[in-house]
Amino acid sequence: MQIEVSLPTSLRQVKLKDYQELLIKENPDNDDMLKCILNINTKELGKIKNKDVDNLLLIINKLFDKKHKFIPTFKLNGVFFGIIPNLDNITYGENKDITTYINNKDWGNMHKAMAVLFRPIKQKHGSKYLIEEYEGSHKYSETLKNMPLDVVLGAMVFFWDLTNALLNYIPSYLENQTKQEQISGAVSIENGEVIQNYILLAKETLQSLNKLQSFPFINV
Repeated sequence: MQIEVSLPTSLRQVKLKDYQELLIKENPDNDDMLKCILNINTKELGKIKNKDVDNLLLIINKLFDKKHKFIPTFKLNGVFFGIIPNLDNITYGENKDITTYINNKDWGNMHKAMAVLFRPIKQKHGSKYLIEEYEGSHKYSETLKNMPLDVVLGAMVFFWDLTNALLNYIPSYLENQTKQEQISGAVSIENGEVIQNYILLAKETLQSLNKLQSFPFINV
């Protein structure tokens, strides 16, 4: 007996938790991908026509094989969530937590990372909005296991671009800082050490993001 399967037309129809279950496996394969995206079990997978499998994998691959768009807001269970509106004003606690979760290089923590970046919108005016104050990732991490995968991948690409831009900016900042110190005659060793530590952390974060995005079905 063969079965009919429902194939998502976009990653908006795939939940983060289902993709996490796939990627936390030691060696995920095509069977695992099919079960994840089609939301079926091993027995149901075995009933799909053999000639249809390659076509299904091709269609699924196309869902991932593209530049993922940054999606700053989304609706989940009747609640609108938004990413931190201005990452220039990210708090020390937020930055520490998001860096920790990403640098663990583990998709099993991705819902926690998303709970740092995204929180319910409490005020909105046009395209501008305010989100709830950060009280720790635990408050919404379980809820955000159900967030759409396209939002997650878009946020990862956005965070990668932001971190990379900061790394590219730092050399010119250091050059200007050195010139000012030469003019004033004051040299801040402490500031230099802080910046060097930040550079190392930013580079580690970029490497972690690259590893998290290295699964063959993802192309950024």
